[in-house]
Amino acid sequence: MILISSILKAKELSTHPYWLKLLHYKDNTSQIDDPSFFLSPIGKTSPKDELLATLKAIKKDNPKDNNSTQCLFPARTRWLKEMLPKKHIKECINLNPKLKELGFKNVYMVYTSSLMNSPASAFGHTFLRFDKDSKTPLLSYGVTYSAKVDTHNLFKYAYNGVFGGFEGRYTIAPYYSIVKKYSNMESRDMWEYKLKLTQKEIEKMTLHIIEMQKFYSDYYFNSENCAYNLLWFIDIAKENIELTKEFNYIVTPLDIIKKLKDKSLIESSKLRASKTTKIKNIYKSIKRKDIAQKFYNNPDISIIKNLPIDEQQKIIDMTMLDKSNNQLLKYRSKLGISKDKKIIKTDPTHTNLSSRLNISLSDKSQLLYGFRASYHDIYDIDYDFNFGEYISFFDIQMIDDRLKSIDFIKINSLAIIDDLYHPISWGLDIGYKNEKAYIDGKAGVSFSFYNTLIFYEPTIELSNQIKLGYQTGAIKRFHKTKFGIIDNSSDIESFFTYQFDDNMAINIRKKSHLFSFGLFYYF
Repeated sequence: MILISSILKAKELSTHPYWLKLLHYKDNTSQIDDPSFFLSPIGKTSPKDELLATLKAIKKDNPKDNNSTQCLFPARTRWLKEMLPKKHIKECINLNPKLKELGFKNVYMVYTSSLMNSPASAFGHTFLRFDKDSKTPLLSYGVTYSAKVDTHNLFKYAYNGVFGGFEGRYTIAPYYSIVKKYSNMESRDMWEYKLKLTQKEIEKMTLHIIEMQKFYSDYYFNSENCAYNLLWFIDIAKENIELTKEFNYIVTPLDIIKKLKDKSLIESSKLRASKTTKIKNIYKSIKRKDIAQKFYNNPDISIIKNLPIDEQQKIIDMTMLDKSNNQLLKYRSKLGISKDKKIIKTDPTHTNLSSRLNISLSDKSQLLYGFRASYHDIYDIDYDFNFGEYISFFDIQMIDDRLKSIDFIKINSLAIIDDLYHPISWGLDIGYKNEKAYIDGKAGVSFSFYNTLIFYEPTIELSNQIKLGYQTGAIKRFHKTKFGIIDNSSDIESFFTYQFDDNMAINIRKKSHLFSFGLFYYF
């Protein structure tokens, strides 16, 4: 009777929401694609068989063996031990020493701004940071989920990214190495969001991280990506939350951050500015910019020696962020401590969501409407961390009952040239319009004039013929308002956008003698 009762209890547990979370079950199938993750041959589609196989393996294996089920799957083992106390399940002998060694006290979700020159990072990136000591964050560990890319072919890269052709894996790395890569080498700002978690919840996350390191899942750029797959750890930490069920086809890092805020899971946030942001911030406050530029390009103390102390401090501080030597360090130490100017940037949680529905009425009584899967285009309100960075995916626009255009992907990186940096603006559009498929490439320059973004990009369009042209324009923004004018060599378009709600905006456009008034709804 005890055996029958135990089997019935096990079958009942196989439908428990927490067991399904541990297996990453969604829509009756596990999203983990590595066959070695499952102890049952049909574990990917049968949580009951996987649970029974797990119990059988635990009974058979020696918990002193590091390759035992108890050691390879500590989160499963811990939960089954709690749910089936009469089975007297023993955990991995090395588990408690391992947990004590790790000793994580706090967990952060970290968002990094986008990197337009990398397709996989164009939407930004998210990862988890685990702190042992809040006073030494750089000695923490970062847990990230990313694709194992094995091709340099752009089209194969895009195909595999859309259709799950890459293996996605969780990796653990020292936080200082992650900061070096994203903040220093790639010049990406990072926002660190401390999550509201108890010590027991952090331990649950840690157990699952230990058991997930060896296994892969198919990686999809727009759904099962770096942002979405981190949510499983939060779902496992908090038994009454199922964030993964709230995202299906389109998931971006910004959407994840906003969802954490909506669920009141964020305790505090902090900006970790990139090296480039710090340099620009200091440079902005320097009066003798001509001398600062000269010194930045050629760090010779004699260039700045006659300047006031505070100017010398700023110029050397700015330069040492990018290049440093013993002579600079010794001279800077003699100048004393300077007060840093605080860097203020919009918190990404205050932005709108990425998917968009739009509907407009033209002055010719035409109905214009459409849907954009993600992410941000030139008509949307910009923020200081993404101004001039436009990338949209799968944007369908209609006029009345006919198709106007489909933009499968549309990128325009209007990187501003300034005194210190001279990036190239570029763009790539792949889509369908005027009853023909096309590829449009562009490259040029962008600069700021009285806080207005001005750009010029020669273009080449490949469709049924090769067509040369240009795109030039100007964009001005004020908080929740944006004006723009764009000359596409064949026509001129002007637009105005006003965001009156977190996820709703008014958009007015005039193009080719067509005037329209419409509404954007973000979701």
